[in-house]
Amino acid sequence: MMTHSFMKFVGQLIAVPMSLLLAKGPAGGATAAFCGKVTAVKPASPKQKDTLTHFTVQIDYYDYISRGKFGRQSKVGESIDQRVLKLGSVCVINGRMVNAATFSKAIRPGLWGYFYETTWLDLQTTPNFQWGEVVAVAKDAFTLRVHRTHKDIHIETNPPVEVKVPYDANVSFRLEDKPTDATTALKPGNWVQIHEPRPQMIALWNADTTYDPAEQQPVEQGKRGLANDLTCRAVLGKVVTKTPDKVLDLSAQVTCDRWLKGKKENLTLNAKKTSFVLDGKLAPPKIAAVAGRDAVLCHYRSEKVPHKILVRSHDDTIRGHIVAMNEKTMRVATDEGAIQVALEPDARFQVDGLPADWKGVANKGGEVVIYPKRGRTIIAFAPMQLE
Repeated sequence: MMTHSFMKFVGQLIAVPMSLLLAKGPAGGATAAFCGKVTAVKPASPKQKDTLTHFTVQIDYYDYISRGKFGRQSKVGESIDQRVLKLGSVCVINGRMVNAATFSKAIRPGLWGYFYETTWLDLQTTPNFQWGEVVAVAKDAFTLRVHRTHKDIHIETNPPVEVKVPYDANVSFRLEDKPTDATTALKPGNWVQIHEPRPQMIALWNADTTYDPAEQQPVEQGKRGLANDLTCRAVLGKVVTKTPDKVLDLSAQVTCDRWLKGKKENLTLNAKKTSFVLDGKLAPPKIAAVAGRDAVLCHYRSEKVPHKILVRSHDDTIRGHIVAMNEKTMRVATDEGAIQVALEPDARFQVDGLPADWKGVANKGGEVVIYPKRGRTIIAFAPMQLE
C-alpha cells in the first residue's frame, strides 16, 4: 500500500515548475543549441561557484535540442534558460571575442544571438533582422523562405515558412558590403538579411574586455559542455565541402589564418559535424564560408577541429581608434587614414556592449566601431562555388 508520505512526494515532484526542468544543464547529457531573443537575465546565486549569470532565450531557430517542454518536438516560441560560466564559455559580442565578465554585464533583455549550451555564446547588440532564402520575385515584392530549423528531428514541428516581403524605391540594396540594385540582390537562391531602419550607433571597446584564453579548459583536459583553449579568432581562406547546401552537421576542409594565444598561423582543419553561423544566424557554407571573412573557431571537449564556426560578413561599419571627440563630431584613425564623422542627433552609444552617452565613449585612443544611420536595407549573399 502506498504511504501518505510517498503520495506527498509524488505530488511535489509533479508540481516542479517547468522553468526548473528547462534549467537543467549539459551535465545530464542534454544538448540545447538555438537562435533567439534574450527575455530575462539574473545573476547566479552565491552557491553557484562556476556560474556568472543566468539568462532566458525565446527560441526562433533550432540547431538541435534534446531537452525542453516538448523534448525533441520543441517549437519556436518556447523559452529556455542558459548560463554564462566562469570557465568554459566562449563569449562573443558582435563578432568580437570578449571575456566572460564583460559578456555577463552586457547581456540584457531585447538582445539576440546564437547560443550553444553554456559553451559558445554569440550575442548581438545591434537590431535583429529577418533572414532567409529568396525563392521568387515579383515587381514590388519577393517570396522569402524563412527556416526555423534544418535538423530532421525538428522539421515536423518547425517547418520553413514562406512570406511575401514588399519593397519599393525607398529600400537600399547591398551585395554584402557593396551597393547594388534589386535585380541583383533578389535573385532566387540568394540569402538575404532584411534590416529595418536604424539610428547611428557608436560602440567603444576598452582593453579590459579582451577575451582571455585562460577562461577555457586546456584541450588535453577537455570536458563535455565546456569549450577548450583551441578556440580563437581566424580569417577564413579556402573552404572545401561536398555538401555546400547543408546547414548542420557537415564535413568541410577549412583553410584559414588563426591567432591562437596571440600567435598567427596558417593551417587546414578537417572539420566534421560542423556548422557556420553568419552574423548570428545559421547558414550553409555556400553562403557563409567565404574567404576573407573574420571568424571564431569554436572548439569544445578535447576536439582539435571546430564544431561551430562563427562568421562575420563585411559590413558598412567604420572601425578605428578615437583621436578626438565632442558632442557633434569625432575624429577616428582607421587603417585607411584619419576621418571625421558627424554624430547624428539621435545617435546611440555603447561602451563594452552597454548603453552609454557620448561622454562615456569619448576616450582618446579607444577602439571604436561606428554603425552608420540607414533606412530599410536588404543585404544579399549570393551562393559561392565551393569545391
